[in-house]
Amino acid sequence: MELEMIEDLEDWGLRVTRLIELVALTNQTLQMHRDGGDSGLIVRQYEELLAEHQQELDELLKSRGLTLKVVISDSAA
Repeated sequence: MELEMIEDLEDWGLRVTRLIELVALTNQTLQMHRDGGDSGLIVRQYEELLAEHQQELDELLKSRGLTLKVVISDSAA
């Protein structure tokens, strides 16, 4: 494997890892706002942000011919 291909794959892996972290953190923050009874606007903003992170992760995985289903469990918070 060429060095450039390896570096590209490493960069891709770091991006995937970061997006998974963002999905987890955004979900945790969203749950905190839901549980805290915060306004619907704040909750919707975090729902939209979570969807954006998930979509970006999906697109990044598809670029390598992969799919991953992220399911938010009730016990995650």
